[in-house]
Amino acid sequence: AVKQFIDRINSSSNDPNRKAVTPAIATRFLLARKYDITRAMALYEQHELIRQREGLYGFDPQTEPLRTELETGKFTILPGRDASGAAIALFTANLHYPMTVTHKTTLQGVVYQLDVALQSSETQKAGLVFIYDMSTSKYSNFDYDLSQKILTLLKVRKHYYHV
Repeated sequence: AVKQFIDRINSSSNDPNRKAVTPAIATRFLLARKYDITRAMALYEQHELIRQREGLYGFDPQTEPLRTELETGKFTILPGRDASGAAIALFTANLHYPMTVTHKTTLQGVVYQLDVALQSSETQKAGLVFIYDMSTSKYSNFDYDLSQKILTLLKVRKHYYHV
């Protein structure tokens, strides 16, 4: 199934800049769709579309402004897991200041950490719980457009992340 997925995805792309799919990536999408190749390919294509639309490629977590965004701790993967073994991701809204950071940078921070979390085979199997904590937030922390983008990102990827 992994080889078929890779062959079909790599041969279907007309984009010369698109990276070839690796066995690790293929496995993640196949696991999310219980090894149904057609459904896994559709999920992969949706995943790629949102990453392209939001500019979520080619970023380096060691460069500004993403490095500073990651250091805020507003989005983090917690060290523990829930009772079913799922990883826990926490977005702390009261640490978000819309006037000081772009949506693109915040989304890059979220995607970077989700991608790292999904390198764990345990997370791939048990999934991930996403918590959007708005406690003690003020109006100045709220960013409706960013919230919608995060929800859209998770909605498109919900079976990939098992959110």
